Amino acid sequence: MLRAVVDLQNNAVESLLTQTETNKKEITFKSPTGTGKTYMMADFMNRVISKNPNVVFLVSSLSKGNLAEQNEEKFKEYILQGKFTELKPLLISTESSSEEGIHIPVNYNVYILPRDLYKKNGKLMQGSMINFLNTITSKHLMNGLNKEIYLIKDECHIATNNLDSISDDYFTKVVNISATPKLQRGQIPDVEVKEKDAIAAKLIKSIVWGDETDTLEDALHKVQGN
Repeated sequence: MLRAVVDLQNNAVESLLTQTETNKKEITFKSPTGTGKTYMMADFMNRVISKNPNVVFLVSSLSKGNLAEQNEEKFKEYILQGKFTELKPLLISTESSSEEGIHIPVNYNVYILPRDLYKKNGKLMQGSMINFLNTITSKHLMNGLNKEIYLIKDECHIATNNLDSISDDYFTKVVNISATPKLQRGQIPDVEVKEKDAIAAKLIKSIVWGDETDTLEDALHKVQGN
């Protein structure tokens, strides 16, 4: 059972990597709840950065609640376990704000952006985010870092108009991740973990359970406990 789960997740991550090597800017990844999307996300980012250290990830956590904080905790947990050690995650927070706006240091390579911070009238969208993106990409700046930004939209079925409006200017790739992504009629996901395959691998049952931050170990524990 363990081998089947590892293969299922590994194949999905390898497919995502293949998609990023094409000219396609926007990639959609569909995976059922409970299949370890956060784990696969971290693995994907780690492999991209290992190949190209010039890439910086912006992970927009779109769900209400504390999904952003959970993602940060999971990423740091993986690193402490000796996994995905190329990642240097930072949760963007209002705790680092001043009269000039929110301060975002530039010495990380994974920035986790909570949903509430990029609302239209939020403090972050009043200059701080654009200044940060300009510095990272060197757009409109002579002394920027000249890096590429990959935007990951975690729970992409939720609207992100404020990020979408700046996508063409700043993001090299956009990766949409969800168990239920919004697709045009006739469109299929670029990468998909099919529910029947996840069930066959004993990663999930035929009913949906678990949460978006489940790791491989979490999912296996739930299977064994039921």
